[in-house]
Amino acid sequence: MAAAASDARQTSMQFCTECNNLMYPKEVRSHDEGEPSRLVYVCKAPKCHVSARSKAQCQNAESSMVWKHVVKHQMLEDDIVHTDITQDPTLPRTRNIVCKECKAREAVYIQALTGPSEGISLYFICCGCNHTWSEGVKE
Repeated sequence: MAAAASDARQTSMQFCTECNNLMYPKEVRSHDEGEPSRLVYVCKAPKCHVSARSKAQCQNAESSMVWKHVVKHQMLEDDIVHTDITQDPTLPRTRNIVCKECKAREAVYIQALTGPSEGISLYFICCGCNHTWSEGVKE
């Protein structure tokens, strides 16, 4: 799993040179026992000349990667929090904490990972002045 996270290959969308439609990846299996299968891009437009080509004439893909989804659930101290976040009625609120900037007692909070060894931290946004601070972050 760690190798997938550090994979530097890029994915890109391919477009048909004939009709400009999005091309889709397809595996072309070889009939010969020793020859490996290959990844090609095909056009799915019904009347496109590129889609009518045989599998042998299809252009090979530059990379075997067709999808890459990298999820990062870490929030850094310098991440920007939108100023209207305190108006969001779906976020949890607390009235048991005091803002160090304006002394208001209401804040919206979100949970985020701060790193692999630190665990989950709470990030508070003051409803009075939009000051942001965290609790649970190891310094």
